[in-house]
This record gives sequence, structure tokens and C-alpha cells, in this order.
Amino acid sequence: MAPGNVAATLLRLAFGVLVLVPWQCQATDHLPTDGNYDGLLPITIIHTNDFHARFEETTTSSGICKPTDQAAGRCVAGLARVFSAVKQLKQDYATKNPIYLNAGDNYQGTLWYTLLRANVTGDLLKDLPPDVMTLGNHEFDHSPSGLAPFLKQMQSVGVKTVSANLVRNMEPALEGVEIRRSVVIHRSKRPGSKPLSVGIIGVTHDITHLETLTGKVTFSNCSEAVLREAKHLHRERVKRIIVLSHCGLDIDRITAELAGRYIDVIVGGHTHSFLFPPNSTQPRDPAEVVVGDYPVEVTNSDGHKVLITQAYAFGKYVGRLTVYFDGSGRVKYWDGYPVYMSNAMPQDPATLQRLVPWRAEVDRIGSQKIGTTAILVNHANCRLGECTAGSLVADSFSAYYTNATSRPVSFIHAGNFRASIPIGDVTNGQAIAVAPFGNTVDLIQLSGEALRMCLEHSWTFDSERRFNVAQVSGIRYTLNLSNAPYQRVTAVTIVDPLDGQYKPLEATKLYSVATLSYLMQGLNGFRWMLEGTNRQIGPLDSDVLIAYISRLGEVNASNLPGGRISVSGTAA
Repeated sequence: MAPGNVAATLLRLAFGVLVLVPWQCQATDHLPTDGNYDGLLPITIIHTNDFHARFEETTTSSGICKPTDQAAGRCVAGLARVFSAVKQLKQDYATKNPIYLNAGDNYQGTLWYTLLRANVTGDLLKDLPPDVMTLGNHEFDHSPSGLAPFLKQMQSVGVKTVSANLVRNMEPALEGVEIRRSVVIHRSKRPGSKPLSVGIIGVTHDITHLETLTGKVTFSNCSEAVLREAKHLHRERVKRIIVLSHCGLDIDRITAELAGRYIDVIVGGHTHSFLFPPNSTQPRDPAEVVVGDYPVEVTNSDGHKVLITQAYAFGKYVGRLTVYFDGSGRVKYWDGYPVYMSNAMPQDPATLQRLVPWRAEVDRIGSQKIGTTAILVNHANCRLGECTAGSLVADSFSAYYTNATSRPVSFIHAGNFRASIPIGDVTNGQAIAVAPFGNTVDLIQLSGEALRMCLEHSWTFDSERRFNVAQVSGIRYTLNLSNAPYQRVTAVTIVDPLDGQYKPLEATKLYSVATLSYLMQGLNGFRWMLEGTNRQIGPLDSDVLIAYISRLGEVNASNLPGGRISVSGTAA
């Protein structure tokens, strides 16, 4: 397809995907009624996605499973259950060519990753390595230098990493790390028969370099990259193609339409989509909202059918899809469903033992008391308005750079905050979990107009119709959501470092602003941060917050005042 046609197709799909890419919920299996599989190549796809460091078992809402929950049999998921299920599925489908695929986002989400990062992730996941994996956006949360050790560990046990739209741009941290556009595996219809080729193309969400710390690495369009690589594999006479995608269900549907004549199955991730046939009797958590059939069926414009799967997130399900390819390389039959990692699923004993020393290390680092809080330090409402988690962290940034003659303001985007701290003792681990991304706290000079535009941008919807509210210190601002985007902030005042009074923002005045190294790169659309000058790179954000709480001794309403953001109106 010519570039112009590709662009036209993507535009057409963006406005008509539900019409052009239909799906419906059907039965669990599509198998021959006479049981005749002669001449067909079976491939059993065992897949996980968006594990997000849930090494230990969790509650059904994927939170920390307390001893009382364990005693009551309410815990689910965890690496030991995932590995137990994968091993059992490999055994059960040994005659149907099992392959184990990982669709990315193994990083980020619990204290295990926050404290131990690639060390624990690589060490444990390589115990039962996937045959092929792709990269999620969160794999770059601590830059390519934070990703490389993990990939090298996985590479050491034979794991192939694929991402067809990743552009290295000579990123030095990835030197010696093998990331391919695709791999070709070979499987047979039955023992002793000629092996047939199956291509596996990887792809990563294409705005990853705009939202996280990818260094020099960038990503091209997901769907177009799959189309290019699928055409290449077809020229190499690879007729059966699986796409391993961390682009999300909506983009996977677009890919199925755009590249559908060349691909057969998309194994997805990123959007934590729960796919399940409503009339199935297989176990599941009834609280999960079903967003489509497992698998979603997409019939593209030339009549070729593509199957799309995803297995929710957090190690709560392991997907199993068995497909049967005919002689022309098309999927003729299939069956499968996501296997629920319920409390009834056995936990792999060896994996449980492997968790023990890592758990001790997490406890050792994370349990050190640093202070107390008399109020809930809440992150849950940070995207809706002022939140105490955001205010506390912003105050710690400002305080770090405050001296006798200077008192910088601070702002931090809401997406940075990932956990709350309940009333009571505050530990090292709790403070780190509030904002776990490991940014540095940097100081810049920024014009009043650029600062105002950052505040405006924080109150515009992102692609998921969420705000990314600027949580502030030394700033008070008022907005009316009924106004048009970028015209919502109606008043801004800034603290005067000399007398402590709040005075109107001046558009041309330069202000000292303490913020995240992440925002300094203009990510999440905060491009006005790139206008900052005289940048001073500071310590880790978690170190700054821990020191601030330790100095306060107790967080309370007196030292964490509100009234920073005033909101009226409703956004259209």
C-alpha cells in the first residue's frame, strides 16, 4: 500500500473504526464439528501482558494481599500462579506447538519494582522465560539504561525481543542489546513432518518517546510498522504471522484492518483490556468489565480474518489461544480463553521459594520509618483537582531549593502520583511508592507565560479523556472548565520569596521553578518546559520527599495547607 493510501486508511479508520472493524461476542471455540484437523498446523499461544511487577499474589483489585486476605483465601494472581499455569498449559498442549509470548509492561507498579527494578524483574522472569517478548512503554520509565540490564538478562536465557517500530537512533545504552523487528520460528503439523515457518512481529505504543524517558530512542507508527514488516516476511515466504503488540486494543483493530491481508493473530497489551465470551462458563472475576470477545474477530476489507487477544493485566489472567492454520497460511479454526489466576490455581513451589530473599530485601529497604502523617496523603483525586499527595511532593521540591534569598515555585503533573499514604507511620517504601518513577528534582528559570501555558495544558483532556492536573507549591490558580481549552485559567498568583505574599503572575518575568526531569523534556505535551533556562539537576525525587517528611516529623493540615487550586464550571 502506498504511503498516501496508508495515511488515508488510518484517517478513515480513526473516524469509523467501529463500522469498518466490527467484532462480536461469540462462542468460546470455533472448531470443526467433525473433529477433522487433517493438513492443519496447530499453534497454541500462551500469553501475558502488563504484569506490572505483581510478583506476589494480590487482592482481586490487584492491590497488596494482606495476611488476613491470604487466610481467607481471597488472594489471586502472583508470579507463582502465572508460572504454574504456563507450565500446565505447555504440558496440556504439548502436541499443539505451544509458544509463550509476553506483550510488555513487566516494569512498574509495586514497591518491588520501585526499589529493585531490573534486578528483580530479570532475575525472576528468566526462570520461565517467554519465547518472544515485546517492549511496553513502562519498560522505559528509567530510561534505556534502566532497560538494558533487564533485556540482557532475558537475552542470556534465549528470549527474543521484538519491536518493529523502535528506532534506536544510536542510543548508547542499548549497545549490545538485540531488539529485532521480527523473528521466525518453525513448528510442525505433527511429529516427524516438515517444519513450517511462523513469523512474530513486535510493536510498541508509538507515542512512548513522547511520554517517558526513551533517550534517543523513538517509535514510528504502530500499524504502518506492522504492515511493512509483514510484507517483508511474506516476501521471505513466511505466510503465518502473529503480531505481539503493546499498542492497545483500538490501535490493534486499526492494524488488523490495515495489515490484515498479511497477518493472522494480534497478541496485545497496554490497554488492560478484558476479553471474554459472555456465554462462557470458564472461571473469571465477575467484577471485570468485558470489552469484547476472546478473541476479537476483525474481518478486513479484502475478507481476511484477524484474531486479536489480550489478557487483562497484573498477572490476573494467562491467555491461551490455539489456532489452526490451513495450507495457505490462513487461520481456519481456533479456541481458547483467558485462564483466571484465582485462589484455586496452584502456586509453583519453586517460584514461591525464589520470592523469599527478594521479599526480605523489599521489606528491609521499604519498612524504615521516616515520620508520621495526621492526614491522608491522597493520590486518588490528583487528576480531578488539588490533591494532598501532589501538594506534599511539590512542597518538598520547593523546600529543597529554598534559601534565604530564593523560594522557587513548583509544579508536577498528576500522572506522576501512583499511591497514597494512610494516616499513621510513614515508611521509606510508602514515600517512594507515591511517585515511583525515579526522576531528579531540577531547577529552571521559566517565563510567566510559559508557566501559565503549562497550567492551561494540565487542564486539557489526554487521549483517555483525563486531566493531568498541575499540582503546585507557591502557586495559586483559578480556572473555569466551561471555557475553551487553553483559555480556562482565569487567575494565577505566585508567592514572593521576599515577603511571602502572593502576587499576580507576570507574563515576561522569569520565575524559579522546581520540577521533574521528566517534564524538563517537554513530555506529556508540556512543551513549554523546553523554554526553561539555567537548568540545575538535583537529587532523586524520592530522596527529596523522604528528607522532607523526615524534617517535618509529622505531616498535618498546618504544614500542608490547601486552597491552591480553585475550579468552577464543567468541561465539554
